[in-house]
Amino acid sequence: MRTHDVIIISQSGDTEMKLFHTSPKEITKINRFGAFDDCLFFSVEPYSMSVGEVITYSIDAENMNFVESCDLHDDEIIAEIAERFDINEDLAESLLDGSDSVWNHDFADAENDWYIQAKRGECAKKMGFDGCLDQDEQGGVYIIPMFGRESILVKE
Repeated sequence: MRTHDVIIISQSGDTEMKLFHTSPKEITKINRFGAFDDCLFFSVEPYSMSVGEVITYSIDAENMNFVESCDLHDDEIIAEIAERFDINEDLAESLLDGSDSVWNHDFADAENDWYIQAKRGECAKKMGFDGCLDQDEQGGVYIIPMFGRESILVKE
Protein backbone atom coordinates (compact mmCIF):
# COMPACT_ATOMS: atom_id res chain seq x y z
CA MET A 1 0.00 0.00 0.00
CA ARG A 2 1.36 3.41 -0.94
CA THR A 3 0.92 6.41 1.35
CA HIS A 4 1.79 9.99 0.58
CA ASP A 5 2.81 12.98 2.61
CA VAL A 6 2.20 16.35 1.01
CA ILE A 7 5.25 18.58 0.74
CA ILE A 8 5.13 21.93 -1.03
CA ILE A 9 8.24 24.02 -1.45
CA SER A 10 7.38 27.69 -1.15
CA GLN A 11 9.14 30.44 -3.10
CA SER A 12 11.14 31.37 -0.01
CA GLY A 13 12.56 27.86 0.09
CA ASP A 14 10.78 26.94 3.33
CA THR A 15 8.93 23.67 3.44
CA GLU A 16 5.19 24.06 3.85
CA MET A 17 2.61 21.34 3.96
CA LYS A 18 -0.55 23.20 3.09
CA LEU A 19 -3.64 22.03 1.26
CA PHE A 20 -6.42 24.35 0.07
CA HIS A 21 -10.21 24.19 -0.09
CA THR A 22 -12.50 26.83 -1.54
CA SER A 23 -16.13 27.37 -0.61
CA PRO A 24 -18.81 29.79 -1.80
CA LYS A 25 -19.81 30.35 1.84
CA GLU A 26 -18.17 30.40 5.23
CA ILE A 27 -17.66 27.04 6.90
CA THR A 28 -18.59 27.14 10.57
CA LYS A 29 -19.73 23.56 11.20
CA ILE A 30 -19.31 20.36 9.21
CA ASN A 31 -21.92 17.63 9.40
CA ARG A 32 -22.24 14.21 7.78
CA PHE A 33 -25.09 15.19 5.49
CA GLY A 34 -23.42 17.19 2.71
CA ALA A 35 -23.10 16.15 -0.94
CA PHE A 36 -19.87 14.36 0.05
CA ASP A 37 -21.00 13.35 3.56
CA ASP A 38 -18.46 15.06 5.85
CA CYS A 39 -15.65 15.18 3.28
CA LEU A 40 -14.06 18.32 1.91
CA PHE A 41 -11.86 18.39 -1.18
CA PHE A 42 -8.41 19.95 -0.98
CA SER A 43 -5.68 20.62 -3.52
CA VAL A 44 -2.10 21.84 -3.45
CA GLU A 45 -3.19 25.06 -5.20
CA PRO A 46 -6.45 26.94 -4.57
CA TYR A 47 -9.05 26.48 -7.31
CA SER A 48 -12.77 27.02 -7.41
CA MET A 49 -15.65 25.09 -8.92
CA SER A 50 -18.08 27.84 -7.81
CA VAL A 51 -19.27 30.86 -9.75
CA GLY A 52 -18.62 34.16 -8.01
CA GLU A 53 -16.67 34.91 -4.88
CA VAL A 54 -15.23 32.10 -2.79
CA ILE A 55 -13.57 31.77 0.58
CA THR A 56 -10.23 29.97 0.57
CA TYR A 57 -9.30 27.73 3.47
CA SER A 58 -6.10 25.89 4.17
CA ILE A 59 -5.03 23.08 6.43
CA ASP A 60 -1.58 22.19 7.66
CA ALA A 61 -1.02 18.71 6.28
CA GLU A 62 2.44 18.27 7.80
CA ASN A 63 1.39 15.36 10.00
CA MET A 64 -1.35 13.94 7.77
CA ASN A 65 -1.18 10.67 5.87
CA PHE A 66 -3.10 9.89 2.69
CA VAL A 67 -3.83 6.67 0.86
CA GLU A 68 -4.19 6.60 -2.92
CA SER A 69 -7.65 5.67 -4.14
CA CYS A 70 -6.18 2.65 -5.94
CA ASP A 71 -5.23 1.19 -2.53
CA LEU A 72 -8.64 1.60 -0.89
CA HIS A 73 -10.40 -1.49 0.40
CA ASP A 74 -13.12 -2.12 2.94
CA ASP A 75 -15.52 -5.06 2.66
CA GLU A 76 -18.41 -3.20 4.31
CA ILE A 77 -18.12 -0.16 2.04
CA ILE A 78 -17.78 -2.39 -1.03
CA ALA A 79 -20.97 -4.21 0.01
CA GLU A 80 -22.78 -0.85 0.43
CA ILE A 81 -21.71 0.24 -3.06
CA ALA A 82 -22.76 -3.10 -4.56
CA GLU A 83 -26.18 -2.84 -2.92
CA ARG A 84 -26.76 0.78 -3.95
CA PHE A 85 -26.05 0.10 -7.63
CA ASP A 86 -27.24 -3.54 -7.71
CA ILE A 87 -23.85 -4.74 -8.96
CA ASN A 88 -21.42 -7.47 -7.93
CA GLU A 89 -18.74 -6.77 -5.33
CA ASP A 90 -15.87 -6.96 -7.84
CA LEU A 91 -17.37 -4.06 -9.78
CA ALA A 92 -18.15 -2.22 -6.55
CA GLU A 93 -14.52 -2.57 -5.48
CA SER A 94 -13.34 -1.20 -8.82
CA LEU A 95 -15.59 1.85 -8.34
CA LEU A 96 -14.16 2.38 -4.86
CA ASP A 97 -10.52 2.06 -5.93
CA GLY A 98 -10.99 4.20 -9.05
CA SER A 99 -10.12 1.51 -11.58
CA ASP A 100 -13.65 2.00 -12.93
CA SER A 101 -16.02 4.97 -12.94
CA VAL A 102 -19.76 5.42 -12.51
CA TRP A 103 -19.58 7.27 -15.85
CA ASN A 104 -19.00 3.91 -17.58
CA HIS A 105 -22.34 2.49 -16.41
CA ASP A 106 -26.07 3.05 -16.80
CA PHE A 107 -26.23 4.61 -13.30
CA ALA A 108 -23.90 7.44 -14.37
CA ASP A 109 -24.76 10.83 -12.90
CA ALA A 110 -23.13 13.47 -10.71
CA GLU A 111 -24.90 12.37 -7.52
CA ASN A 112 -23.62 8.80 -7.89
CA ASP A 113 -20.12 10.05 -8.66
CA TRP A 114 -20.23 12.21 -5.53
CA TYR A 115 -21.42 9.20 -3.53
CA ILE A 116 -18.36 7.20 -4.65
CA GLN A 117 -16.02 10.09 -3.83
CA ALA A 118 -17.54 10.36 -0.33
CA LYS A 119 -17.09 6.60 0.11
CA ARG A 120 -13.41 7.00 -0.79
CA GLY A 121 -12.98 9.52 2.02
CA GLU A 122 -14.91 7.30 4.43
CA CYS A 123 -12.82 4.28 3.45
CA ALA A 124 -9.54 6.15 3.93
CA LYS A 125 -10.67 7.14 7.42
CA LYS A 126 -11.69 3.56 8.25
CA MET A 127 -8.28 2.39 7.08
CA GLY A 128 -6.59 4.79 9.52
CA PHE A 129 -5.64 7.59 7.12
CA ASP A 130 -6.49 11.27 7.23
CA GLY A 131 -7.83 11.16 3.69
CA CYS A 132 -7.57 9.83 0.19
CA LEU A 133 -5.52 11.09 -2.73
CA ASP A 134 -7.81 10.84 -5.75
CA GLN A 135 -8.14 12.32 -9.23
CA ASP A 136 -10.94 14.59 -10.39
CA GLU A 137 -11.49 16.97 -13.30
CA GLN A 138 -8.87 19.33 -11.81
CA GLY A 139 -6.17 16.69 -11.24
CA GLY A 140 -4.97 15.45 -7.87
CA VAL A 141 -7.46 16.02 -5.06
CA TYR A 142 -7.33 15.15 -1.38
CA ILE A 143 -10.66 13.89 -0.03
CA ILE A 144 -10.59 14.49 3.72
CA PRO A 145 -13.35 13.59 6.20
CA MET A 146 -13.71 16.74 8.30
CA PHE A 147 -16.53 16.08 10.81
CA GLY A 148 -15.37 17.49 14.15
CA ARG A 149 -12.19 18.90 12.60
CA GLU A 150 -13.37 22.42 11.75
CA SER A 151 -10.68 23.84 14.01
CA ILE A 152 -7.91 22.83 11.58
CA LEU A 153 -9.44 24.96 8.78
CA VAL A 154 -7.67 28.30 8.42
CA LYS A 155 -9.38 31.08 6.47
CA GLU A 156 -6.79 32.55 4.09
